[in-house]
Amino acid sequence: MQPELLDVVFRSRKRSDLLLLLGEEARTIEEIKTILDVSPTAILPQIKRLTDSSLVVQREGYYELTGLGEEVVKKVRPLVDVLTLLERNDYWLEHDLSGIPQYLQDRLGDLKDFRLIEPAPCQIFEPRTEIVNFISASSHLMVFSSFFRPEFLPIYSKLGRKGAKVSLILTEAVLEKTLHNYERKLKKFTDMPNTELFVCNDGVKLAELIVSDQGTLVSLFASNGRFHHDHAFCSDSQALDWAKELFEFYKSRSRLIEDSRGMERFSCTSGTDFLSESPLFSLQ
Repeated sequence: MQPELLDVVFRSRKRSDLLLLLGEEARTIEEIKTILDVSPTAILPQIKRLTDSSLVVQREGYYELTGLGEEVVKKVRPLVDVLTLLERNDYWLEHDLSGIPQYLQDRLGDLKDFRLIEPAPCQIFEPRTEIVNFISASSHLMVFSSFFRPEFLPIYSKLGRKGAKVSLILTEAVLEKTLHNYERKLKKFTDMPNTELFVCNDGVKLAELIVSDQGTLVSLFASNGRFHHDHAFCSDSQALDWAKELFEFYKSRSRLIEDSRGMERFSCTSGTDFLSESPLFSLQ
């Protein structure tokens, strides 16, 4: 983008907000004033600056983007979304993003409306009621987990029995640990007609991803490798599409356990050994 256009767009928050608004559809001056909550004296000079720069044109009482304006908005919107995301919370700056493929990092702004769910210190090892209710209310569920979550397995099975589609991806270490402690329950889950279990290699830098018709929960490891049991929650359609793509990314790199017999090669002989060898249990 030309430097002079960058100046036009980003020197004024009102101008950038107006461009993004017109990127949705053409608007009258009254609609612009109401939606952006501005006075005529505040917004008219910004409209003039945008029309002088050939980004906006007025036709039959409506302001709309020119062809150039549409191209500028395509480039500006992702950047504005990312800036909005980073302004809301330092979560994304303080956590390891390497578990997210670059093409989805480039669209991290799709999660701009996220809300951070953090456990109270006294509840860090207990499942949060908010998350349990979120999972339990789902009609379909996709879960990736690289740490041991035994408390959720009965919920996944209950959803499966109720006819919900449930897809679960575990790392090899977590699968072995789960089989060591809950083999019968996990095999019952796998043998249901509407459930799927996948296993992927260890070392994934994504802590947890939960996607349902209700929204999505994303949990990352901190930059120092620790896990703090916090989740970013989003429920808008953009965020859901982003999360589904992330799940499919890991699903395409995982192996399907077709039934309970497919688990036979996975075993965990000692819970203590697992905890001492796994980097996934480095807790705050």
